[in-house]
Amino acid sequence: MDGSGTGAELPLFRADVARERQAQWLGPVLLQPRPLHRWFAAVGATTALAIVALLCLGSYTKRARVAGWLVPVQGLVRVTAPQAGIATGVLVREGDKVRRGQPLVALSTEQHSAALGDTQALVVRALAEQRDSLAAEAQRNGELLHRQRAGTAARLAALDRERHALEQEIGLQRERVTMARQWEARLRELQKLGFVLEQHVRGASVDVMEQAARQQTLERNLIALERERAGLDGELQEVPLKLAAQREGVRRTLAATARELAEAEARRALTVAAPEAGTVTAVQAGAGAAVGAGSALLSIVPEGATLQAHLYAPSRAVGFVRAGQRVLLRYRAYPYQKFGHYRGVIASVSRSAIDPAEVPAMFVPAAQGGEALYRIAVTLDRQAVQAYGRDVPLQPGMQLDADILLDQRRLYEWVFEPLFTLAGGVR
Repeated sequence: MDGSGTGAELPLFRADVARERQAQWLGPVLLQPRPLHRWFAAVGATTALAIVALLCLGSYTKRARVAGWLVPVQGLVRVTAPQAGIATGVLVREGDKVRRGQPLVALSTEQHSAALGDTQALVVRALAEQRDSLAAEAQRNGELLHRQRAGTAARLAALDRERHALEQEIGLQRERVTMARQWEARLRELQKLGFVLEQHVRGASVDVMEQAARQQTLERNLIALERERAGLDGELQEVPLKLAAQREGVRRTLAATARELAEAEARRALTVAAPEAGTVTAVQAGAGAAVGAGSALLSIVPEGATLQAHLYAPSRAVGFVRAGQRVLLRYRAYPYQKFGHYRGVIASVSRSAIDPAEVPAMFVPAAQGGEALYRIAVTLDRQAVQAYGRDVPLQPGMQLDADILLDQRRLYEWVFEPLFTLAGGVR
């Protein structure tokens, strides 16, 4: 509305704008994009879609990398030296099959003295001489007792003959006494009739007494002879008991000497035998090498043993490890770039950290780092490695690296995990 107050309305656009539009008789100006720009746009859109698809469909598995080695499920039998000495001979080789009780390593524990030389050899010789001396003494004592028994038996036979003669003489003497008494009685009857003098009767009485005294003497001799015979018979009965006691005493002494001799021989030289049947592995002893008491000589894989992987994981890696998880194994003896990975399943996880003394030597540096180690037992899918078209059996003690597959998620979950964690913390 102008200042005259006519009430006419002003136009919506200015007059110069209307004139400008009437002047564009060729139409509006349009910019045509170049083909290269379209190609960049298509590539960008495709890339964005690919990234979105990768984030939505792709996944990543979190892994814990640990090291370990192969051991038999039944355990590896370690053969150690019972005492310090020198290995004079190794009687088996790596891979040999051995039976229970088979000699494995010969050890010498001989000690030398500047004055006496081989002291153990001297002890062994002295004990052997003592054993031979005891055996000879036992033989001499046995012969002496046999002779004593024979002499006693001869004396008993002589006493039996003497007793028989004495009994006959006593019988005759009893008849003499009877006859003397009868004669005395006859003379007394004749004396009463007046046919015999008194002095004849007294002579007959004296004869009776003499005959009776002689009979008593013979009977006393018989009693003494019986007593002597009883004593000899007792001695004869004691001879076997003395012989048995003497033999038992010598046997005990010989047994003690034999034990001392065996111990001396064992201290001088001994043979370490196989505690179980199996396959020899990890031979550490060498002929002429010095070994300490309890030092490892070799190991034996029990017959029919199945191998299992023992992994040693630090505490930071066992938080989410549990039985049943899959494991990818890489044997150091067979590079995975050429022979690939092998699979296994976790059978058990130790509930507490293991003693550093139980950690194998190759894992000791990790244990000395101040972090506890846990043992993870893994059951192998295969007991052999496919190499050059054939199966090569795995050997106990082989070292390996393993990846424990802990957690598998979509990529977008890993990308947005901090946000999820933050949201969970806010709630």
